[in-house]
Amino acid sequence: MSRMIDLTGQQFGWLTVLHRSTKPAPVVMWTCRCVCGKLVDVAANNLKRGHTVSCGCRRTSHFIGKRFGKLTVLEKTGETVQHGTTKSPLWKCRCDCGNITLVRMDSLTSGSTQSCGCLVEGKMEKMRKAAGYVGGTQLSRIRNIPETSNNSSGVVGVSLDKKSGKWVSRLTFQGKRYYLGRYDTLEKAKEVRKKAEMEYFGRFLEEQQEQKQ
Repeated sequence: MSRMIDLTGQQFGWLTVLHRSTKPAPVVMWTCRCVCGKLVDVAANNLKRGHTVSCGCRRTSHFIGKRFGKLTVLEKTGETVQHGTTKSPLWKCRCDCGNITLVRMDSLTSGSTQSCGCLVEGKMEKMRKAAGYVGGTQLSRIRNIPETSNNSSGVVGVSLDKKSGKWVSRLTFQGKRYYLGRYDTLEKAKEVRKKAEMEYFGRFLEEQQEQKQ
């Protein structure tokens, strides 16, 4: 009696052998993952002789031209990506936004990937707008700046530099941090900070108001 050859991890066409099947059968069966993501049990002889090379999807190539979310499948590429202990082929897809992206087929069929990334960006943009963000700035935050803070000065944007003993004034606006200088007194640092708020925030709020009119 010949010893059974372990096929785990081997690839046969579009099938990657995961493990020996636990389902009862008259012959040795192996559980395989197809590139489309489907699991299928195949007889060892059919794998080794090339009789079975996919779950059945390869015969029709029905993935070409199929849409998954905003992605349309163009072709299977020769590129692969590590997926667990096996390598999965990548499929070239065109997104509705025009971008080309490479995706695993099981990511498409499971629905975990539905765009080149623009769909997520679009959702994030809607969330930012709902939260009152304009140009990367949340209007409610610059309209209602708190009078106090839990920093060393108790004032937003002003802190004590312990090394020099001076008060440092700063302001962050539209992703940029502005250094406003060091001052001997807290009052002066607060005054400079307030002036900067009026210059940057006030001007921005005025522009937004003008656009609404």
